This record gives sequence, C-alpha cells and structure tokens, in this order.
Amino acid sequence: MKLPILVLLACLTAPLALGADVPVGGRLPDLSIAERGELVISGDDVDYRTWSYPQQPGKVHVLQYLAATRAASNINKPFTDRMKTDLPKGSFLSTTILNLDEAVWGTAGLVVSELKSNKRDFPNAVLVADEDGAGLQQWQLEKESSAIIVTDPAGVVRYFKQGPMSAAEIDSTLELVRQYIAGGAPPVAAAAAATSGH
Repeated sequence: MKLPILVLLACLTAPLALGADVPVGGRLPDLSIAERGELVISGDDVDYRTWSYPQQPGKVHVLQYLAATRAASNINKPFTDRMKTDLPKGSFLSTTILNLDEAVWGTAGLVVSELKSNKRDFPNAVLVADEDGAGLQQWQLEKESSAIIVTDPAGVVRYFKQGPMSAAEIDSTLELVRQYIAGGAPPVAAAAAATSGH
C-alpha cells in the first residue's frame, strides 16, 4: 500500500528531547544531510543534493522531522492540513525531513518512491530524505515520532513539539507563524500559548 507522506508545501518547547542547550528562545544546531538529502527535479527524474540547516536566513521556517512510518506520518496531519489552508503560500519556508533509518524493514524503497512522486506533484515543496537519521541524532529527537519546529526570521526557535499537537496548540502555533510572517513579534499571550505545549 502507498505510504502517505506529509508534504509541507512551500506555499509550512522547553523541549522534551531537543538538546537542553537549545530551548525555545535558542537555536537549532547546524545540520547537514548528505546521504540522499533534498529531493530536486532533474529533467524527468528526481535527484538528490546535500541539504543543510540553517536555510534562507530572514524567513520564518517551519520544519517537520518524522520517522518514515505510516503512524508517524499521521501524528501531525491535523496541523499540516491546517497549515496548507490557513497560511499564505510562499510567505515562509517549510521543510519536511523523513528519517529513512526508521522505515519499517523492507519499505524504504517504497517510501523513497512515494517521496519522489510527491516531489513531482509539488515541485516547490522542500522534501529531504535523511538516510542515516542524522537529524534525529543532531537535534536529539524522539524516535518513531513527528516533531514540529518553528523558527523566526532570525533563526530563533519559537515553537517545538514532539508528538500530536492539541487543537489549541495548532491554533496558537498558526497564529504565531502569521505574526512572524507579518514582520513582528507575536503578542505575549499568543507566544505563551504556542510554547506551552512542550
């Protein structure tokens, strides 16, 4: 069966497992994914190039890092569905990173095929295949899960959540992103609500 891959369209915590030295208000450690990496259209084919973080300073960035499993792909689907309909396309940078090291044995090829299909369907989406789980290790994330990370235009982490977001967290995080896209820090209440779900 086709594994559903959540695509964050390029149109989208004192942390639990994110390193203690990178709380909300801090910065994500730099990351380079060279084994496979970012999917890029190359003629009729889809190729790879090294992907690195940080990307495009000066833009709001929403990242999703998830295990390459059906269960993980569904964890934050309510948020990504809302993000695609509620946020202005092209106003922020969004990246989906799939940890192929956590794919169920024998399914990695199917996952990669689905990723390539998604890239062809949504060529502006930033999709990254993390062959060896480099991001999981570098950012000290939980296994078999899905993490949502929001950074502001200065690269400061403003929201981090592993596991499912509540309806209130989805609303407050979308509002947080809107405020930073608009060019200003969000109201204290909105910021507090968005970061309370860690």
